[in-house]
Amino acid sequence: MKEEKSYKAAFSQIDITPEYQTTLVGRYRPDNSQGILDRLYAQVLLFQAGNEIFCLIAIDNLGLTVPLAKIIRLKTAEILSTEISHIMLNFSHTHSAPEPTPFGLNGERYFDFLCKRIVACVEIAKINFSACKIGWALTTSEIGENRRNGGTITDNRLGGLMIASADNSKPIALIVRIATHNNMLPTKNLNVSNDFIGVARKKLQDYYGYPIMFLQGAAGNIKAIGTNKIGEGGDDDLIKVAGILSEDVKKLHFDLEEIKNIQMFSREMTFIADVPSKEEAEKIAADYPTQYVSEWLQSCEELRFKGEKTQEFTAEISFLKLNKGCICGVSEEIFCELALDAQDRANNPLLFLNGYTNGCTGYLPSREEWYKGGYEVIESNFINHKYNGHVMPYRAETADQIVDLVVREWKRLKNCTV
Repeated sequence: MKEEKSYKAAFSQIDITPEYQTTLVGRYRPDNSQGILDRLYAQVLLFQAGNEIFCLIAIDNLGLTVPLAKIIRLKTAEILSTEISHIMLNFSHTHSAPEPTPFGLNGERYFDFLCKRIVACVEIAKINFSACKIGWALTTSEIGENRRNGGTITDNRLGGLMIASADNSKPIALIVRIATHNNMLPTKNLNVSNDFIGVARKKLQDYYGYPIMFLQGAAGNIKAIGTNKIGEGGDDDLIKVAGILSEDVKKLHFDLEEIKNIQMFSREMTFIADVPSKEEAEKIAADYPTQYVSEWLQSCEELRFKGEKTQEFTAEISFLKLNKGCICGVSEEIFCELALDAQDRANNPLLFLNGYTNGCTGYLPSREEWYKGGYEVIESNFINHKYNGHVMPYRAETADQIVDLVVREWKRLKNCTV
């Protein structure tokens, strides 16, 4: 006779706001942080299925490099006596959080602080397991607009996952997935903040009295309403969008059920970016004249000097399946078309393909948008290549390959009852 698994959950959150000046990551600012607009948090959600533990962590930050994210995942896996594929990070993608790299003021100091705080949060969560049940819900939220020239497509799904006590149905935490760039605050803002997500989260936690965890989705080409194509909203716009989002979350209604199937794992695939020839690089530089292009040209030259014609990376796609829904993600800022294509092909609106997962490594457009070029496809690499490790976007077919893998895995999983 098959042994029945017991399913438990635990949640904890911890303040990760620095009490010292840092460089705010996400836009060029000549000055460092000057204060705190709202505090930053890391949130930890654990599931226990028999002898296995799965961990989802949401962090108020633009996003770590993959190597830095891996450090946190390995530390967490060690604490929980589990494997790294059972640890998934997601970043809110605020552009007003500390830069946790040597490129920023107190960057290494902040990353060390961030690691210690997340470790403490995981330690707190792991001693608070209780029997749980879950419920999925779906509505829409019109807080995002396509920021590409001529673009109209958005992923306006607002997905909810309620985790509640099995004994009395009291909520343990609510997970909310959106897909909108979290960068409404203007460049002149020098205060630490989690932008509109931080405002909405506080409003909802005050209203409900239990924790709210936001997950960022496929927002690479989606801006918040009330902003121009690169952000720059005012305080009124921030409050407005947070208010709309909060009211839309209240539309979610959950039918709780026992966990019948939970799985967490990852799959690998190879991403390839081409190194431009000298002539190609010079043409690109002429088409996109910015202050950052000289550094990019030098990086391209160094790669050619070493004889490198391509840059190849082993990418990780993470999955967390809970009953009829699935949260999966890649580290890139994927365009919303990828998430919509995946849910359409899987015939499951509760299949959420997210970016900003286990790191943040630059934009990854759909095939159609790849050929249109523009900031997300070309110009962003001038600034971001030193973080992301590639001077050009991944090849045009990469988006289709990601969706193929995600849909293939979902079809394998949907009838699985382990």
